[in-house]
Amino acid sequence: VSPYNPTLIFVGCEDGSISVWDLNEPGNLHSSAQVNNLAFTVRSPTYNTSSVQVAEAHHSKITHMDAVRLDQELQVAASFQIASLDESGILIVWVVISVTDASLSGSQIDLGLRPGGKVKLVKSALINVNFPQNPSVDLFPEVRTFSFRQSYSDTSLYFVTTDQGTVLKVSRNSSIGQPTTYAPEYSTPTIVGSMDFNKFNWKYFLAGTADGTVCLFYVDRPTPLLVLDRFTKGRPVRTVKWSRSSSTLFYVMDSANTFYLWDLSERDSAPLVVESYSKGLLSFTEMLPSAGPPVVVFTFKDGTMEGHHVKKSAIRDDVNNVSKLEGYLATVL
Repeated sequence: VSPYNPTLIFVGCEDGSISVWDLNEPGNLHSSAQVNNLAFTVRSPTYNTSSVQVAEAHHSKITHMDAVRLDQELQVAASFQIASLDESGILIVWVVISVTDASLSGSQIDLGLRPGGKVKLVKSALINVNFPQNPSVDLFPEVRTFSFRQSYSDTSLYFVTTDQGTVLKVSRNSSIGQPTTYAPEYSTPTIVGSMDFNKFNWKYFLAGTADGTVCLFYVDRPTPLLVLDRFTKGRPVRTVKWSRSSSTLFYVMDSANTFYLWDLSERDSAPLVVESYSKGLLSFTEMLPSAGPPVVVFTFKDGTMEGHHVKKSAIRDDVNNVSKLEGYLATVL
């Protein structure tokens, strides 16, 4: 769902196409169906990139999508940007544009736009991770890519996870800066499936791998500051997320539907909380109420959701969250 327009939904598909649904479209533009005497509107995508020229689209499975932050002077009120990454290492930045002259007869120029549609995607930039700007990076055989994060200091930079146990830094421009590769000193090829930047200090990020390891990196250093392993008993890390309530608090989910809560200011030898779920954990997100500790919301395969308060006693209060993580690192490095 777009953070700029909550009525727009973006979906990446197995064939490499991207579909956009505009929930503002009236129901009479779509078909309807009845299930158990309940009427439903079956919405077709407003826009789909499968009809875009071959050179402008993905050709393998979409593995990650996210909104793009723009510099203030580049932000246009009527549009915003998203980025999509496919498994073969192609990252495309798209401009989301509102169509002012929508026609029920469709567009003869843009075949991806459905009749009456008012939203379209236009390619802005393409980055091929397997052809890096820095020739010193050895990417043979070609890597597969799984997720990315945009840099907080330079909006043209992207950090991309791979199946070689590495996180790569790539850019829309020619200038990248060192380092361009992040990995443990003695790493073996493994999928880095998830990463996340610290919400209080963007210079630090976490990366979770398929061998059950979570690494804490500093953007100016190619090797990790901290390696947390064995706590998943070798099960792949599916998701790792920093908390928005504390600079040393983060969450991990593994492939066996087990959830872990870590607070590095409390201890780094083991997670503070370990919870296993038998009904199939799909995802989780953190919500920050106006008062009180954060709430972690879990989504399960059966369609149910659960919200759990993080015990206040599990989070060490600190008036200066920005220095809290650096204070911890000063004690261990």
